[in-house]
Amino acid sequence: MAGRLILMGSGETSTHLVAAHRLGIEAAGADHVLVLDTPYGFQENAPLISRKLAAFFRTSLSIEADTASYRSGEEGAVACEAMLAAVRGARYVFSGPGSPTYALGVWKETPLAPALRDRLSSGATVTMASAAALTAGTLTLPVYDIYKVGAALGWSEGLDLTSHLGLEAVFIPHWNNTEGQGFDTSRCYMGRRRFDLLKAMLPAGMGIIGVDEHTAAVIDFGAAQLQVIGAGQVTLCGESTSALGDGESIGLEAASKLLGAYSPPPTVQPPDPVNDLPQALANRSASQIASALLELESQAAQGSERARESLRSVILEIAQLAASGLVQPVEWVGDYVDLLVEIRSDLRAGKRWEEADRIRAGLESFGVTLRDTPSGAHWRLDATPPSEPRH
Repeated sequence: MAGRLILMGSGETSTHLVAAHRLGIEAAGADHVLVLDTPYGFQENAPLISRKLAAFFRTSLSIEADTASYRSGEEGAVACEAMLAAVRGARYVFSGPGSPTYALGVWKETPLAPALRDRLSSGATVTMASAAALTAGTLTLPVYDIYKVGAALGWSEGLDLTSHLGLEAVFIPHWNNTEGQGFDTSRCYMGRRRFDLLKAMLPAGMGIIGVDEHTAAVIDFGAAQLQVIGAGQVTLCGESTSALGDGESIGLEAASKLLGAYSPPPTVQPPDPVNDLPQALANRSASQIASALLELESQAAQGSERARESLRSVILEIAQLAASGLVQPVEWVGDYVDLLVEIRSDLRAGKRWEEADRIRAGLESFGVTLRDTPSGAHWRLDATPPSEPRH
């Protein structure tokens, strides 16, 4: 069954929205919260924000929160893959304050959007608050660029987390903002006049879901309804406008028609099955690990994106084992690397140079040196003397 997207207008750690978090956590069967820190990654106090979020979840909801930190594309491929692997295994993903355009600028170079769509299709909960909520729609309001910098009115491309589930819209937090002290800052600081101009720029049939501050729109795709929790309202804007208050709900078909366009949501196909590695890794069995990896490689060769993702995650497992303080890490990771080197050789033989180079780059990023020779590829860990190659 499909999961749920929770959009929070603001106040993600306020008492008004504890119930929305709890609903999302319990419905997804989550045993921890995964926080994405990218939207506030440019801020000097980013670590403090992560700690405060973890303290909120621990104190208010009795659940631990881990941060999948990826603050900048400059952090590199390993940090990006670690973030993606954490998302793919999470049942409750949260992202919140910061800058929507900064977050999208970092995320657009990664497969985060497909990973989040997969979570929604697989029954998990994705909660986006404030700046992050702006990024979730088909299009995004570049609020700071317009409001603070003076950029021309317009829309940016969003993550588009819900079109595959039958809901195509833009999401606007801070819908009822009143910080203007004499001038209109509603509609996420745009004011009604400018927002009417922005609305006219949207493609035909593209509706708007506006979420008041300290309010959540809980969009449950499995139950096919939108529910409101919190202090304010959720406003649906299409050819007409309708507002729902705390405790009220509307079916997604009715909501989509109100927003201006409706097509029945597509049937969500279960993801391709892949041979997972947790048991083999837990058993520390080289033969089981090799068998699982060979099956993944076969599925990846047949076009399974999930198998390809799992293979990339294996590289992170190797890095973690090598850095775990084992006396002879080469013995723990040797069978992993041997198999990846073998797969790389097969890819090279098939002239699939780009994929082969990705494996080499991934291995080198955590200290495996590869040397191609007439007799085959040899490798060593940086800590392994050159006279002890494995192949």
